[in-house]
Amino acid sequence: MNYFVFLSGAKSVLWHFVLVKILLLLAGQPTESVSEEISGREVYKVVFWNLENYFDPFDDPATSDDEFTPTGEKRWSWKKFVKKRNDIAKVIISLAGENYPALIGFAEVENRFVIEQLVRSSPLAMLDYSVIHRDSPDERGIDVALLYKQSLFRPLKSAFYCVSNRDSSLKTRLILYAKGVLEDLDTIHVFVNHWPSKLGGESVSGPKRESAARTLRRVCDSILAVNSRANIIIMGDFNDTPESQLFRSTVINSPGNRPLVNLAALLDRKGVGTIKYKSEWELIDMFIISLNLLDEKEPLFCPDGAMRIYKPQFLLEEDRIYLGKKPFRCLTGPRYNGGISDHLPIVLSINKMWQNPVKK
Repeated sequence: MNYFVFLSGAKSVLWHFVLVKILLLLAGQPTESVSEEISGREVYKVVFWNLENYFDPFDDPATSDDEFTPTGEKRWSWKKFVKKRNDIAKVIISLAGENYPALIGFAEVENRFVIEQLVRSSPLAMLDYSVIHRDSPDERGIDVALLYKQSLFRPLKSAFYCVSNRDSSLKTRLILYAKGVLEDLDTIHVFVNHWPSKLGGESVSGPKRESAARTLRRVCDSILAVNSRANIIIMGDFNDTPESQLFRSTVINSPGNRPLVNLAALLDRKGVGTIKYKSEWELIDMFIISLNLLDEKEPLFCPDGAMRIYKPQFLLEEDRIYLGKKPFRCLTGPRYNGGISDHLPIVLSINKMWQNPVKK
């Protein structure tokens, strides 16, 4: 059965709730209330998802995107783009239930146009999402982006950091930074990452990821130097796993004794993942937070099991070579496969205390 039959028509509230219920029933997922109350607390969602080449079908002379055109290797058409756009939106709706994410980070988006299409012309258009994005120096033209729900998150500042080694900036994705207030409760600092891949082997790619790690850590340390109890949420596709030496030595710990917490580490020890390489699941999409967000006495905090992988059956397909399941990807080489992504989304839950005052 095709779970992604597009329901067109008026963008009314009734249409929206019908769509949500149908998607949740087909996916076999439980519904969630708008306010998930757990011992007097309410849950906010943060989502990250690598969208596997979310490209428009138009040629950009400034980037190497020729394969994603109607005459290119992928035979990428407007029809395929629209299907992918709408399917992405419906996955976000299905994982939300009726509690829509306050923040959604994306990797592998081509440009501002494809993100605006998502928030203006897909089933997400009925919601109040706005976009933070900037073109990266990546040669293929892929970027990161952040969607924020205007009724829940008020941005105060945004910046984009080039990944630099000792000599020059690398032609890779920028690190997106946004500072804002979550529902007038507390300030949070958000980072969206997509680090260099392992293409070329560890000796070639490892130093590039190390440069990304040092860039990220430098900015985090500058925030923590001003406020040691700052709320920091780092998300992304890091193209490395939680147990790697790079994460332990550079990202999690720092010379200034300002450790961060990788919420993916526990899931990684359980053997689950967001991508599948041959027969093995790997967890390279992660949430990393500051220690302050583990403190239940704070206005905002992450409870036990705050990070989860969204893994409904409609995001998976049979793995005929290595058995079991694998992500239902959009493309397999040049062949159109009809899915959405070779990565699974990850979801972070943030609790709030009902009676806490706003922290200045």
